[in-house]
Amino acid sequence: MRIIWKFFKWIFYVLIGLIVVANIVILVSGRLYIYKAVAYTYFRGYMQPSIYDLDVFENRKVEKNGPRPWLDHPKLGQLKISGDDRKLIESYDPASFLVLWGDTVVYEEYWNGHDREMFSNSFSMAKSLVAMMIGIALDEGKIQSLDEPVANYLPEFGGEKEKITIRHVLTMSTGLSWSESYVHPFCDVAELYFDTDDRDLSLNRREIEEEPGKTFIYKSGDTQVLVYILESAVGMKISEYASEKIWKKVGAESDAWWSLADGSESTEKGFCCLYATSRDYLRLGKLINTRGNWNGEQLVSKEFMDEFCSLAPLKLPNGNPNNLYGFQNWIYTGEDFEVTYLRGMRGQYVISIPEKNIVICRIGHSRGPRWENTETETNDDLVDHYIELPDYIRIGLDLVEQAQEQR
Repeated sequence: MRIIWKFFKWIFYVLIGLIVVANIVILVSGRLYIYKAVAYTYFRGYMQPSIYDLDVFENRKVEKNGPRPWLDHPKLGQLKISGDDRKLIESYDPASFLVLWGDTVVYEEYWNGHDREMFSNSFSMAKSLVAMMIGIALDEGKIQSLDEPVANYLPEFGGEKEKITIRHVLTMSTGLSWSESYVHPFCDVAELYFDTDDRDLSLNRREIEEEPGKTFIYKSGDTQVLVYILESAVGMKISEYASEKIWKKVGAESDAWWSLADGSESTEKGFCCLYATSRDYLRLGKLINTRGNWNGEQLVSKEFMDEFCSLAPLKLPNGNPNNLYGFQNWIYTGEDFEVTYLRGMRGQYVISIPEKNIVICRIGHSRGPRWENTETETNDDLVDHYIELPDYIRIGLDLVEQAQEQR
């Protein structure tokens, strides 16, 4: 009994020691945001930020106006997903799965208490909306050119950063330092999510690591730079601009919310953290399908949207050509038709298939691993996409085929 007591006593002292050391590291490094990160993840039963973090931060409304609901297919609720496909979808802890065909919802299912009215975190799907707003500001002449220096809008981009253009930021080829990891709390993206000094981190503390315009490296900090460019160019907060130029125009059924970095007057976290319903996320996918046109009104120029949906002429860090990314928008080349999509860290997807007039929205809590080629199995088109993507596309196409047969 005494040996067991000593063992647990020793474990207790080790844990206390680790806690003390961890606090010293946090205090010395100045990364006080980690306390907030721990409180709102581990203490709430999560290992990472949640799709239900709306109450963690202050938010700014993206207002709707004159909602125009989707049509519902006569067989909505009756179309079937096979047992194997249901098992696959449910293996990634889904919240919703919806398929839009034209203006008609043909499939809509929710899990674990999520429903049609519930908001969820877009995570990085918001990046694509920020990019579309850059296109609108360009169309309006508030941004003169994608190839002008960021320094024309942000004084922090003088000096060694003066060669970085808006196009470089859109394509995440700035060459600026950044750590993008969703595992440990000391990376830049974790700090940007939980800390309040977003401008200093995104603009001042980043250094040139390589020549801009050469290599695509995914960096949430680049998207936050676009937010500051927009604010400077259009003279309003991006939530207000999104509401005026997109959300009201596309007939969103609900207001959306955008999380703020630090208090009610601060900047939106444009690299993530738009909260909307699954049905309203579908509207972003349709706007991509129609190349920026909504019922006859061109909200974003077709020229910009064509580039938005095209592979940026860059290389990857391994030297291979970029086969993944356009203007803050993912591109999948593994089908005979165009597929682009918005993507978030917990397996959020809005998949656009313009040739088929289909949008697929999947919201949830987890995703599979990234595809990597092996000696026995090679799929170059799928490399660095997540393995479930082709299945979501296939399931969506099958559901639309069922809807067509049952009209």
